[in-house]
Amino acid sequence: MAPEPWLDALPQKRAEAADGDLSALCATAHPFLSDAAVRRQITRLSGYLTGLAESMRRRVIAYSLYVRQLDVIQAAATRDFCRDGCTRPPVGCCNANHFEILSLADMMIARPSPAALELSYVIGSLQRLETSFEVEHGRRLTPGHCDCLAGDGCTLRLFKSPRCVHYLCAELGRDLATRFGQAATPFCAAMGQVAVQTITTTADFTDPAILDAAGALLAETPPARA
Repeated sequence: MAPEPWLDALPQKRAEAADGDLSALCATAHPFLSDAAVRRQITRLSGYLTGLAESMRRRVIAYSLYVRQLDVIQAAATRDFCRDGCTRPPVGCCNANHFEILSLADMMIARPSPAALELSYVIGSLQRLETSFEVEHGRRLTPGHCDCLAGDGCTLRLFKSPRCVHYLCAELGRDLATRFGQAATPFCAAMGQVAVQTITTTADFTDPAILDAAGALLAETPPARA
């Protein structure tokens, strides 16, 4: 399901922060999204998250825009492989709750910054809202696997964890290299680095260079799969 119905269902607590959030966040390019989609997403999340401090609210919204762009990229380059070519169907890599951003061990050993902890907490609460909305609208979760996995795929579109949204299995990496050639190398390397790195600051949640690498990747015309 597209994220707009969930965004439109979010309660709007106050609207006065939206103009400032739009001005700040639209200053960054979002090359895989339409201007209308970006503005709608910022406005709806701003109205719902207005109780957060401005800097954290904007971090959360920026993360959602980043994840949505990766979702578009994966729909174009990787999702058909995961659907049709996975060697571990029907759950593939969704065999555990990888949507959880920080484990107890992460918090004890890595000691994430207070901002990273808060960002993780807010994203977690929004994950629960996204999944609940999808279930309420007819999607069925898959017992025994990830708590966000429905029978037809992930219930999260805007708030996947950094581990989930960046993960590419070895088989998928080989498929991308075969289809896209050298353009796949920087994209796969950057995705893999973020997927496995320990989060200590808010900068560890994303890598904007991935969007540049994806632009070069999708500029290639891959051969059709056999």
